[in-house]
Amino acid sequence: MNGTFRFWWRVAAAVIAAAAGLGLGLHETGAVTLPGWLVVTLLVGGVGVAFVTATEAAIDQRRHGRAAELREQARAVLSPLLLELEESTGISTRQLGVAAYRLRHPVWPFGRVRLERLLRMQLLIRVASGIAWRPGVGVIGQCVERGEDVIENLATLDEQLADVSPTDWASLGDDLTYGFSYEEFQRVRGKYGVVLATPMIKETPLGSRVVGCVSVDAPADAFTAMSSDEVRGLVAAAAVTLAAVVA
Repeated sequence: MNGTFRFWWRVAAAVIAAAAGLGLGLHETGAVTLPGWLVVTLLVGGVGVAFVTATEAAIDQRRHGRAAELREQARAVLSPLLLELEESTGISTRQLGVAAYRLRHPVWPFGRVRLERLLRMQLLIRVASGIAWRPGVGVIGQCVERGEDVIENLATLDEQLADVSPTDWASLGDDLTYGFSYEEFQRVRGKYGVVLATPMIKETPLGSRVVGCVSVDAPADAFTAMSSDEVRGLVAAAAVTLAAVVA
Protein backbone atom coordinates (compact mmCIF):
# COMPACT_ATOMS: atom_id res chain seq x y z
CA MET A 1 0.00 0.00 0.00
CA ASN A 2 1.60 3.28 -1.02
CA GLY A 3 1.82 6.17 1.42
CA THR A 4 -0.90 8.37 -0.10
CA PHE A 5 -3.45 5.57 -0.36
CA ARG A 6 -2.66 4.40 3.16
CA PHE A 7 -3.18 7.91 4.55
CA TRP A 8 -6.59 8.36 2.93
CA TRP A 9 -7.62 4.82 3.83
CA ARG A 10 -6.89 5.53 7.48
CA VAL A 11 -8.82 8.82 7.33
CA ALA A 12 -11.79 7.05 5.75
CA ALA A 13 -11.58 4.18 8.27
CA ALA A 14 -11.59 6.64 11.15
CA VAL A 15 -14.62 8.46 9.73
CA ILE A 16 -16.53 5.19 9.16
CA ALA A 17 -15.69 3.89 12.63
CA ALA A 18 -16.70 7.17 14.27
CA ALA A 19 -19.97 7.35 12.31
CA ALA A 20 -20.82 3.73 13.10
CA GLY A 21 -20.05 4.16 16.78
CA LEU A 22 -22.01 7.38 17.08
CA GLY A 23 -25.02 6.05 15.20
CA LEU A 24 -25.20 2.81 17.18
CA GLY A 25 -24.67 4.66 20.46
CA LEU A 26 -27.50 7.07 19.80
CA HIS A 27 -29.74 4.20 18.72
CA GLU A 28 -28.98 2.21 21.89
CA THR A 29 -29.72 5.16 24.18
CA GLY A 30 -32.99 5.88 22.39
CA ALA A 31 -31.87 9.36 21.34
CA VAL A 32 -32.69 8.40 17.76
CA THR A 33 -34.48 5.45 16.22
CA LEU A 34 -32.72 3.97 13.24
CA PRO A 35 -34.30 1.56 10.74
CA GLY A 36 -33.14 -2.03 11.02
CA TRP A 37 -31.24 -2.00 7.71
CA LEU A 38 -29.20 1.01 8.83
CA VAL A 39 -28.33 -0.60 12.17
CA VAL A 40 -27.09 -3.69 10.32
CA THR A 41 -25.11 -1.52 7.89
CA LEU A 42 -23.43 0.35 10.73
CA LEU A 43 -22.57 -2.92 12.49
CA VAL A 44 -21.13 -4.48 9.34
CA GLY A 45 -19.22 -1.30 8.49
CA GLY A 46 -17.72 -1.03 11.97
CA VAL A 47 -16.70 -4.69 12.09
CA GLY A 48 -15.30 -4.53 8.56
CA VAL A 49 -13.15 -1.50 9.32
CA ALA A 50 -11.90 -3.08 12.54
CA PHE A 51 -11.00 -6.29 10.69
CA VAL A 52 -9.13 -4.54 7.87
CA THR A 53 -7.20 -2.19 10.18
CA ALA A 54 -6.22 -5.09 12.45
CA THR A 55 -5.07 -7.11 9.43
CA GLU A 56 -3.08 -4.15 8.14
CA ALA A 57 -1.37 -3.74 11.53
CA ALA A 58 -0.50 -7.45 11.64
CA ILE A 59 0.97 -7.35 8.13
CA ASP A 60 3.00 -4.22 8.96
CA GLN A 61 4.35 -5.82 12.13
CA ARG A 62 5.42 -8.94 10.25
CA ARG A 63 7.00 -6.91 7.45
CA HIS A 64 8.94 -4.68 9.82
CA GLY A 65 10.30 -7.67 11.70
CA ARG A 66 11.31 -9.39 8.49
CA ALA A 67 12.84 -6.17 7.11
CA ALA A 68 15.00 -5.76 10.23
CA GLU A 69 16.26 -9.32 9.86
CA LEU A 70 17.06 -8.78 6.17
CA ARG A 71 18.92 -5.54 6.94
CA GLU A 72 21.27 -7.39 9.25
CA GLN A 73 21.84 -10.09 6.66
CA ALA A 74 22.49 -7.42 4.03
CA ARG A 75 24.98 -5.71 6.35
CA ALA A 76 26.88 -9.00 6.75
CA VAL A 77 27.22 -9.24 2.96
CA LEU A 78 27.75 -5.58 2.01
CA SER A 79 30.40 -4.76 4.64
CA PRO A 80 33.00 -7.20 3.25
CA LEU A 81 31.96 -6.26 -0.31
CA LEU A 82 33.05 -2.68 0.31
CA LEU A 83 36.49 -3.81 1.44
CA GLU A 84 36.81 -6.23 -1.49
CA LEU A 85 35.93 -3.45 -3.94
CA GLU A 86 38.53 -1.15 -2.41
CA GLU A 87 41.19 -3.86 -2.75
CA SER A 88 40.17 -4.69 -6.33
CA THR A 89 39.86 -1.15 -7.70
CA GLY A 90 42.13 0.94 -5.48
CA ILE A 91 39.21 3.27 -4.82
CA SER A 92 38.85 4.24 -1.17
CA THR A 93 35.77 3.02 0.63
CA ARG A 94 35.13 6.69 1.42
CA GLN A 95 34.30 7.16 -2.27
CA LEU A 96 32.23 4.00 -2.67
CA GLY A 97 28.70 3.13 -1.70
CA VAL A 98 26.90 -0.22 -1.75
CA ALA A 99 23.22 -0.95 -1.38
CA ALA A 100 20.76 -3.83 -1.53
CA TYR A 101 17.17 -3.57 -2.79
CA ARG A 102 14.37 -6.10 -2.81
CA LEU A 103 11.43 -6.25 -5.18
CA ARG A 104 8.11 -5.68 -3.41
CA HIS A 105 4.80 -6.59 -4.98
CA PRO A 106 1.66 -4.75 -3.80
CA VAL A 107 -0.53 -6.43 -1.22
CA TRP A 108 -3.31 -3.85 -1.30
CA PRO A 109 -5.34 -2.52 -4.24
CA PHE A 110 -3.92 0.40 -6.22
CA GLY A 111 -0.37 -0.46 -5.16
CA ARG A 112 2.48 -0.93 -7.59
CA VAL A 113 5.64 -2.98 -7.75
CA ARG A 114 8.53 -1.11 -6.17
CA LEU A 115 12.11 -1.50 -5.10
CA GLU A 116 12.55 -1.28 -1.34
CA ARG A 117 16.03 -0.47 -0.10
CA LEU A 118 17.15 -2.92 2.56
CA LEU A 119 20.40 -1.17 3.37
CA ARG A 120 22.84 1.38 2.00
CA MET A 121 26.40 1.64 3.27
CA GLN A 122 28.18 4.85 2.34
CA LEU A 123 30.52 7.02 4.35
CA LEU A 124 29.80 10.16 2.36
CA ILE A 125 26.28 11.42 3.05
CA ARG A 126 24.28 11.86 -0.14
CA VAL A 127 21.20 14.04 -0.49
CA ALA A 128 18.14 11.81 -0.94
CA SER A 129 16.88 11.66 -4.52
CA GLY A 130 13.21 11.54 -3.56
CA ILE A 131 12.58 8.97 -6.29
CA ALA A 132 10.22 6.06 -5.72
CA TRP A 133 12.46 3.36 -7.19
CA ARG A 134 10.70 0.73 -9.25
CA PRO A 135 11.46 -1.71 -12.09
CA GLY A 136 12.55 0.14 -15.22
CA VAL A 137 13.56 3.36 -13.44
CA GLY A 138 17.23 4.24 -12.95
CA VAL A 139 20.16 1.87 -13.19
CA ILE A 140 18.78 -0.35 -10.43
CA GLY A 141 15.31 -0.41 -11.99
CA GLN A 142 16.70 -1.28 -15.42
CA CYS A 143 18.85 -4.01 -13.85
CA VAL A 144 15.79 -5.61 -12.24
CA GLU A 145 13.65 -5.25 -15.35
CA ARG A 146 16.29 -6.76 -17.67
CA GLY A 147 17.55 -9.34 -15.18
CA GLU A 148 21.18 -8.53 -15.98
CA ASP A 149 24.11 -6.33 -14.94
CA VAL A 150 23.76 -2.65 -15.82
CA ILE A 151 26.55 -0.10 -15.47
CA GLU A 152 26.36 3.58 -16.39
CA ASN A 153 28.35 6.75 -15.88
CA LEU A 154 25.47 8.98 -14.85
CA ALA A 155 27.68 12.06 -14.70
CA THR A 156 28.30 11.69 -18.45
CA LEU A 157 24.61 11.01 -19.03
CA ASP A 158 23.77 14.22 -17.15
CA GLU A 159 25.88 16.18 -19.62
CA GLN A 160 24.34 14.46 -22.63
CA LEU A 161 20.78 15.19 -21.51
CA ALA A 162 21.36 18.62 -19.97
CA ASP A 163 19.85 20.57 -22.88
CA VAL A 164 16.90 18.28 -23.60
CA SER A 165 13.60 20.10 -23.19
CA PRO A 166 10.56 18.66 -21.39
CA THR A 167 8.81 18.43 -24.76
CA ASP A 168 11.61 16.43 -26.38
CA TRP A 169 12.11 14.19 -23.33
CA ALA A 170 9.08 12.02 -24.13
CA SER A 171 10.57 11.12 -27.53
CA LEU A 172 13.71 9.65 -25.96
CA GLY A 173 13.80 5.93 -25.30
CA ASP A 174 14.16 4.29 -21.88
CA ASP A 175 17.62 3.06 -22.90
CA LEU A 176 18.76 6.68 -22.79
CA THR A 177 16.56 8.15 -20.05
CA TYR A 178 16.61 5.04 -17.82
CA GLY A 179 12.86 5.26 -17.44
CA PHE A 180 12.95 8.62 -15.62
CA SER A 181 10.28 11.20 -16.22
CA TYR A 182 11.67 14.65 -16.97
CA GLU A 183 10.87 15.79 -13.42
CA GLU A 184 12.53 12.74 -11.87
CA PHE A 185 15.66 13.28 -13.96
CA GLN A 186 15.94 16.86 -12.69
CA ARG A 187 15.86 15.51 -9.12
CA VAL A 188 18.70 13.02 -9.63
CA ARG A 189 20.96 15.18 -11.81
CA GLY A 190 24.39 15.65 -10.31
CA LYS A 191 23.84 13.16 -7.48
CA TYR A 192 25.56 10.12 -9.00
CA GLY A 193 28.72 9.11 -10.81
CA VAL A 194 29.24 5.52 -11.95
CA VAL A 195 26.54 3.07 -10.84
CA LEU A 196 26.79 -0.70 -11.24
CA ALA A 197 23.75 -2.86 -10.44
CA THR A 198 23.54 -6.65 -10.42
CA PRO A 199 20.25 -8.56 -10.06
CA MET A 200 19.48 -10.94 -7.23
CA ILE A 201 18.09 -13.99 -9.02
CA LYS A 202 16.30 -16.63 -6.98
CA GLU A 203 16.12 -20.19 -8.29
CA THR A 204 12.83 -22.01 -7.70
CA PRO A 205 11.32 -25.32 -8.90
CA LEU A 206 9.32 -23.27 -11.41
CA GLY A 207 12.37 -21.41 -12.73
CA SER A 208 14.32 -18.30 -11.84
CA ARG A 209 12.99 -14.88 -10.90
CA VAL A 210 14.52 -11.52 -10.01
CA VAL A 211 13.92 -10.61 -6.37
CA GLY A 212 16.06 -7.47 -6.08
CA CYS A 213 19.53 -6.15 -6.82
CA VAL A 214 22.85 -5.07 -5.35
CA SER A 215 24.21 -1.70 -6.48
CA VAL A 216 27.55 0.07 -6.19
CA ASP A 217 28.13 3.84 -6.44
CA ALA A 218 31.58 5.03 -7.48
CA PRO A 219 33.22 8.28 -8.66
CA ALA A 220 32.58 9.47 -12.22
CA ASP A 221 36.13 8.57 -13.33
CA ALA A 222 35.85 4.94 -12.17
CA PHE A 223 33.92 3.44 -15.11
CA THR A 224 36.79 1.30 -16.38
CA ALA A 225 37.60 -0.08 -12.93
CA MET A 226 33.96 -0.78 -12.08
CA SER A 227 33.23 -2.54 -15.36
CA SER A 228 36.01 -5.09 -14.94
CA ASP A 229 35.14 -8.79 -14.74
CA GLU A 230 36.64 -8.97 -11.24
CA VAL A 231 34.41 -6.24 -9.86
CA ARG A 232 31.33 -7.63 -11.57
CA GLY A 233 32.15 -11.02 -10.09
CA LEU A 234 32.42 -9.61 -6.56
CA VAL A 235 29.07 -7.84 -6.83
CA ALA A 236 27.45 -10.89 -8.43
CA ALA A 237 28.64 -13.09 -5.57
CA ALA A 238 27.05 -10.71 -3.06
CA ALA A 239 23.81 -10.74 -5.09
CA VAL A 240 23.75 -14.55 -5.10
CA THR A 241 24.21 -14.67 -1.33
CA LEU A 242 21.41 -12.19 -0.68
CA ALA A 243 19.07 -13.78 -3.22
CA ALA A 244 19.10 -16.92 -1.09
CA VAL A 245 17.54 -15.07 1.87
CA VAL A 246 15.30 -12.53 0.15
CA ALA A 247 11.77 -13.82 -0.45
